[in-house]
Amino acid sequence: MSNGDNCIHIKGAREHNLKNIELTIPRGKLVVFTGVSGSGKSSLAFDTIYAEGARQYLESLSAKMRANLEQIPRPDVDFIHGLSPVIAIEQRTAANNNPRATVASATEIADYARLLWALAGTQFCPDDGGEITRRSLDDCIAQLAKLPAGTKLILGAPYMELKPGLLAEELENLRRRGFQRVRINGEVCDLDDLDGGVPAQKKNVHLDVIVDRLAWNPEQRSRLADSLELAFREGKNRAFALAGTEEIPLRLDFSCSVCGKTYDALTPKNFSSSHPDGACPSCGGIGTLPQFQASLVVPDAEKSVKDAIKPWKYGAKKMITTRNGWLRQLGEQLGFSLKTPWKELPPATQKIIIHGSGEKEFLIKTGRKKATMQPFPGVLADLQKTATTTSSLLLRSRLLAFQTSAECPSCRGLRLNARALAVRLAGTGIGEFLQKTIPEALAFVENLKDVPAIAPLEDARTGLEKRIRFLDTTGLSYLTLNREYNTLSGGEIQRVRLAAQLGLGLVGVTYILDEPSIGLHPIDHARLLAQLKNLRDRGNTVLVVEHDSATMLAADSIVEIGPGAGTLGGNLIFAGTLAECLASKNSRTGEYLRNPPETKLANAPCGTKFLKILNASENNLKNVDAAFPVGALTCVCGVSGSGKSTLVNDILGNAAARKINRAKIIPGRHGGIEGLEFFDGFVRIDQDPIGRSPRSNPATFTGIFDLLRKIFAGTPLAKMRGYDAGRFSFNKRGGRCEKCQGDGQIALDMQFLGETWIECPSCHGTRYNRETLEVMFKGKNIAEILDMTIADAEIFFRAQPGIHGVLQTLCDVGLGYLKLGQSAQTLSGGEAQRLKLSKFLKHHERTEKLALKKAKGTLFLLDEPTTGLHWDDIAQLMRVLEQLRDDGNTVIVIEHNMQVARRADWILELGPGGGNAGGDLIFAGTPAALKSLGNAKGEAPSPPGNSNGEATSPSLSQTPTSKFL
Repeated sequence: MSNGDNCIHIKGAREHNLKNIELTIPRGKLVVFTGVSGSGKSSLAFDTIYAEGARQYLESLSAKMRANLEQIPRPDVDFIHGLSPVIAIEQRTAANNNPRATVASATEIADYARLLWALAGTQFCPDDGGEITRRSLDDCIAQLAKLPAGTKLILGAPYMELKPGLLAEELENLRRRGFQRVRINGEVCDLDDLDGGVPAQKKNVHLDVIVDRLAWNPEQRSRLADSLELAFREGKNRAFALAGTEEIPLRLDFSCSVCGKTYDALTPKNFSSSHPDGACPSCGGIGTLPQFQASLVVPDAEKSVKDAIKPWKYGAKKMITTRNGWLRQLGEQLGFSLKTPWKELPPATQKIIIHGSGEKEFLIKTGRKKATMQPFPGVLADLQKTATTTSSLLLRSRLLAFQTSAECPSCRGLRLNARALAVRLAGTGIGEFLQKTIPEALAFVENLKDVPAIAPLEDARTGLEKRIRFLDTTGLSYLTLNREYNTLSGGEIQRVRLAAQLGLGLVGVTYILDEPSIGLHPIDHARLLAQLKNLRDRGNTVLVVEHDSATMLAADSIVEIGPGAGTLGGNLIFAGTLAECLASKNSRTGEYLRNPPETKLANAPCGTKFLKILNASENNLKNVDAAFPVGALTCVCGVSGSGKSTLVNDILGNAAARKINRAKIIPGRHGGIEGLEFFDGFVRIDQDPIGRSPRSNPATFTGIFDLLRKIFAGTPLAKMRGYDAGRFSFNKRGGRCEKCQGDGQIALDMQFLGETWIECPSCHGTRYNRETLEVMFKGKNIAEILDMTIADAEIFFRAQPGIHGVLQTLCDVGLGYLKLGQSAQTLSGGEAQRLKLSKFLKHHERTEKLALKKAKGTLFLLDEPTTGLHWDDIAQLMRVLEQLRDDGNTVIVIEHNMQVARRADWILELGPGGGNAGGDLIFAGTPAALKSLGNAKGEAPSPPGNSNGEATSPSLSQTPTSKFL
């Protein structure tokens, strides 16, 4: 590449492990940054290019904002020329624990929808379904004109509510203004009759002003109009008419055509679940409420009736005694003893105890009260009442373990109040719209073109359509618009954020993306790449950190950093066009793209024992029967949203955790699971963070940090000064830096830009005070050791077996490039998953050495462990998983990566599509059998496999995965 006005020129990049890199990147192109994990790709793309772009942006702000700039460190780079405004879309930036955040709110779809429903929707009364229309003065006159001639009317206006002490003053004010009568707390009074004083009032006073009294007849229409106009002015568009004992409310705003109830005008905030005007009052706009579950309330059916209901053991002694009394009285009338095992109770009796007796009554005595015939409310109702009314935070927190989220009965999970849900646009409420899948929502929005009321709002409709269409074309069609944001994977979040960016229509921007293909089946890659190219073709520069070969083959340029990880990386290996990369002898990426490694596919059934799931029907699963061979490595694949995570995590994982680990968790809907007796251990390794604090890091998670502190406490200087192991903890006072409290960083409030973290000016990021850092072990203090990569530390601590063994395991799973003290907040989901795997592997190794190896195998579940891995790292990870399998364990992996699928013993594929189009088991068998379908043509296959899970004669139809295997 050559320098020029159309390039981003980077010189002297030295951030982290980068070694004085100089590079030119063409603007307006799709550029892929690649290299092994830890080679420095993210350091160049995010910590250098994006960090400098953000810093340059801040320089353009006001003087008040720039006052903080001198505290924000500049990236370690000589200069970057030609850089346009930068937007980074990372995996970890998407963490949002707000339960109200959804796909629709993150993409601005909800904002556009609220505008459309508020301005173009037809309002209906939530009480009786009558249409709500805006009423005029003539409408109000016409309503009163229907009264019989001669009807005596009193016209008035609601005035104010005030304290009793202020009533006399306000009445005098009304008298001066010419009014003669008022209504006080519903009673009409003449102001002249109140000259002697105002009756004493104890509570706040509701004061209405009486405008006129008349006997209605058509000749009085003009007088009626004038009086109503005055009443509406005094009552701020509200008035009333008294016809005898009947009060007729009147309003110039909106009212129901059936019941006459009046309403305020709608605004977009009335359709927001995050605003009090729109949120469901019962669930607060979350859509779910905590609800006690019978299976959690009675976790062990072997126990007696007295001991089986576990949450009834919590609370005050008097409460526990009362509950035992209830059970004793029920037992006397239903024929059971408190010592009877729960499982021996008739189902009808169990139902009465747990859910209540309904209308059936029992003789029940509570406390000192006399026994009376009354229905028994049931354990669940009693617990719900206790959780709602108790003032004990300890009791309330204990009861949370027996509750799960259930749909809010008031809003039916739609999050909004009745008024908002009653508004219809083209016959659909906004709550129903947000429950639609992406394709359904897109079809609905396209049909809005023909709705006359939408014509003035065409720009809003177009903005809504653009965002939904992007989600539909990037492999997210299986999502619903109200899907909670914090349940999305890293790749899904990036594509959701991209939808918002494309909707903005920006040009001349540099976008930096971190592996947007994560979580995508290969069949969906083409659609994602089309959108990235669309972003580029608008005049933007798109920089993508990626390992996916399909993305590289679609790139205009490739930048390869390496050759190794950590200190072995940081060099510019290659920078040029795709054609130049394919021809390069120095680029490992070019070599891989030219000659992908071949893998011999398994072609024989594995074993005779199977772990079976029967009639799985959770979410979109359609009564799936699935079998996993015991003692094998099984890959569960399928397009995004096909039901993989539901089958493996929500059903199998939760059932295994409940039975083997005795976890308080409820599996998804299924007809039964057979084969869990083959295992005496269960390990689920997901992508959840290892910690949410900046202090959490690989050293603390693996237990190395405790050993390090003991080593430093045993050094001569530490003993002389009296330092114990606690001195070297950054979680305690004494040895840590108190300015940053051991974080090494300090948060700056950048107002509308959110928090910005900078290096602590006191400890310069070391986390410790000067005295603690004076203690050395083999020439390094504890901060320098925490700043080591795991690979370097593995060499440094070879003489310490306890530490060395853990570090060696971390290197075995491909994490040698991480630093020991690297904040958990900077780790990707795949890195967090491999950290958890390494922790178990080390424990497993110790139990083997102690001859405590379990007689049965362990069941492992992993969810996309290749996230963030280079193909060399994937090969290393697969060797670890294969070793687990060879040790007699069963490994089940949810994965899209074909490198994993090729090395599996067994494959289950769900599909054929996502969402409603998925949920079927479309293949079960060996990788070789699946590949044989790749050249076939036809419709989606019927699920192969017999009752033992063995592959039958494969269908002649293709599956999505068979095309890429």
